[in-house]
Amino acid sequence: MVVILEAVSGPVLGRRIEVRGGSILRLGRTGKSDYAIAEDGYLSGLHFSVECDGAQCRIRDLGSSNGTFVNGSRITEQVVQEGDSVVAGGSTFRIHVDALPEITGVGLPRLRTAPTPLSVSTQTISEAGYSPAETVLLNALYASGEQVFAVVDASRDSRIPAFLDAAGEKHLTIGETAFLVSLPAEARLVHVLIKDGWGRGWGFYGTSRAGLERVHAHFTSFVSLRTSSGAAMTFRFWDPRVLRALVPVMPQEEADAFFGPCERMIVEAERPAMALEFSRAPRGPRQQTIKLG
Repeated sequence: MVVILEAVSGPVLGRRIEVRGGSILRLGRTGKSDYAIAEDGYLSGLHFSVECDGAQCRIRDLGSSNGTFVNGSRITEQVVQEGDSVVAGGSTFRIHVDALPEITGVGLPRLRTAPTPLSVSTQTISEAGYSPAETVLLNALYASGEQVFAVVDASRDSRIPAFLDAAGEKHLTIGETAFLVSLPAEARLVHVLIKDGWGRGWGFYGTSRAGLERVHAHFTSFVSLRTSSGAAMTFRFWDPRVLRALVPVMPQEEADAFFGPCERMIVEAERPAMALEFSRAPRGPRQQTIKLG
């Protein structure tokens, strides 16, 4: 059983939040919740929970200031069904119930069976609710069989630390606001980053044959640099705008130093229907355009 809360009005219109049977997902405005909706200033820090026991789904108000409403009535707790309306803060959600889940997402535990590689399973991707453009991006990320990671910047979206903590994937800090996170193909965090983060300047993706610790040690060494005059500066290389500007013009020696243990880097382009892939080449980095639409 999977219950999906689809935002039909409010600041996160169109977002789909999934909760699997046997789990509880707490929603609110801050990182105290399992799923933070920082855009909705009318939500309490910890506003309401969605509890699924596999047979039914229950909405429970968590002592919110403005209340939680199901089908127009303020509730303390109530069992909800397909098509019910849930209002919390400035957001309205429609309840959808899937009795035979085959996907993962925010609020779902990781699959326990070995996943089919995304690069050879377009059907698996489509079943997970990805658009054709998102499918192209995922296949580009996982096609080589190398380990995939993301570098994301919490200053771009206050929900990012909560997403990382809730997902449970291994992650390490880079500088004051950025995180390096491991992204195995079956990770539920992949769904969040692709659906919520792509096109919003959260960071970039990379692949490597090395482990997370080695990639982390490499990139940490680039955070604090000095200008030719000796002044200290923070190199925000995880900003897509910085990567797009600097990597293509790097001479081979600088590119080799910057890539380090990484094989490829994929970043959003200025146009939302495109991604840029940077990889090593004998005369400096090679740039390829990935058409997503």
